[in-house]
Amino acid sequence: MLWNTGVTSNNNNKLLLICSILLSAMLLPSIEIHPSLPRVRLDDALIFGAFGINVLLYITRRFRSYADYAPRYLQESEGRALRAVTKVFLLFLVSIIVSNIFAILFLDGSVGFRDVMELVTLAKYYLAITLAISLDLHYGEFQTLCLAFFIGLGVMMVLSWGQFLNLAYMNQWLTPILAQSHLDNLVNANPPRVLGTFDNPNVMGIASVMIMTLFVTWFYFRKNDRAQTLVLFVMVGLTMKQTFLTISRTALLATATVLVFLSVWGFFKVYWKKQIILKIGALFLLTLALFFTSPRDFVSRMNEATNLEESTSAQGHFMRMGSAFEFIKQSPVLGWGTAKDTMDTTVDDEYALITRRYGVVGLAFYLWLFIRPVKGALRKSRFFNSYASEPGMREDKTLLSIAFVAATLAIMVYNITAGAFYNLQLMTLIALYMGIIYRTEGEND
Repeated sequence: MLWNTGVTSNNNNKLLLICSILLSAMLLPSIEIHPSLPRVRLDDALIFGAFGINVLLYITRRFRSYADYAPRYLQESEGRALRAVTKVFLLFLVSIIVSNIFAILFLDGSVGFRDVMELVTLAKYYLAITLAISLDLHYGEFQTLCLAFFIGLGVMMVLSWGQFLNLAYMNQWLTPILAQSHLDNLVNANPPRVLGTFDNPNVMGIASVMIMTLFVTWFYFRKNDRAQTLVLFVMVGLTMKQTFLTISRTALLATATVLVFLSVWGFFKVYWKKQIILKIGALFLLTLALFFTSPRDFVSRMNEATNLEESTSAQGHFMRMGSAFEFIKQSPVLGWGTAKDTMDTTVDDEYALITRRYGVVGLAFYLWLFIRPVKGALRKSRFFNSYASEPGMREDKTLLSIAFVAATLAIMVYNITAGAFYNLQLMTLIALYMGIIYRTEGEND
C-alpha cells in the first residue's frame, strides 16, 4: 500500500495527516479557485498531495517500505481490510463505467469534464478509507484522534450557538463565509436555522446525529464511573440540541432512528440489566425535554412535515424525485450515465439520483459501499457484553463498531431526502470512519 511509504511510512505521520483531514472536514469550507472549476477543499489537497508525494518517492525508492519493519500480523490485518474495501470500490467503479458506456452507445449520452470528476470523487473516498486502514490504532493514537475530534466538535458547537444567538454579530461577518448560498433563506430566516461549520443545516444536522451516536454508545455500553456517565449524558444532550437547532426534519428522524436502534440493542445485548434500563429511560426523558422546550417555530416546522399536501418542502422533494423516476423507468438496469451536463443534479433523494445515473446495478453497489463495513462492524460487536468486558482498546474499537452501525442507519435515512455521497465534506468524515472499521474488522482478537 502506498500509504506505507514516503511521507506516511511512519505511523505518527499518518496520524498527523488523518487528524488534519478530520479537522479540515469538520471545520473548513470549500474554496473557489475559478468560477468554471469545481470548488476544492483543504482535505482534498492533503489527501491527493500526500498520496502524490508518496507515489513519486516510491518510484524513486527514496523511502523504505512499511513492510520492511512492520510485524507480520499487522501487515496481514491491513491486507485483509485493503482487499475488502478495494473489491467494494472496484465493483462500484465498474458499474459507473459500464453505465456511461451504455448511455453513449444506446441513449445518445455524452461524457463531460464534470462526469470525469465523479471518478476523482470516488478516488478521494478510497484514499481516505485506505489511509485510515493503514493506521496502527493503539491507545496513544486513539487518544490523539479523540483530542482532534473534540477540538473540532467544540468549534462546531461554539459556531452553532453563536449563529443561533448571533453572538458578536457573527452572522454578519463569519457565517457568510460558511453559508455560501444559504444565508438569507436559512440563517437569517424565521425561524433561523444554524449550520455550524457546514454549508447547509441539513448536513450539519446529520453530522450532529453521527456525533451523537458515539456519545450514546459510550453512555450505554462503556464502563464509566458516575462522573463520566454524567459528562456523557450532558454531551448527548448538547449534540442532540445542536441537531434541533438546525431544524432539519430528516436529522430529527435520523435521531429517532439512532436512539431506537441503540436502545433496542441495549435491551437485548445487556440482558435487561437495571443500569441500561435506567439509562434508556433517562435519555427518553432528555429527548422529550429538549423537544418540547424548543422554540415554537421549531415545533411548527416539525408539524408542517406531517401535512404533505401543504408542505412546500415536501412538495419540492417529490417534484425533483418524480422527474428522476421518469428517467429510471426508461432505463432501469444501467441508468443514463453520470450526465451532469445534460441532466438535473438536484435530485434530493440520493437513491433516486444513483439509480437514474447507474441503474439498479449501480444502486446495489452504491448501497454495498455503506453496508459492507456495517457487516464487519456487526461481526466485531456481535459477542460484546459491556458488563463483562475489560476497559481498553478492544472495548473502544468494539464500541466504535456499534456506533458505526447506528451512524450508518442515520446516513441511510438522510439519503432519502438529501445525500451523503455527493457531499465532499460529510463523506470525508464517513470515509475515515469506514477505514477504522475496516481495519478493526481485519484484526484478530
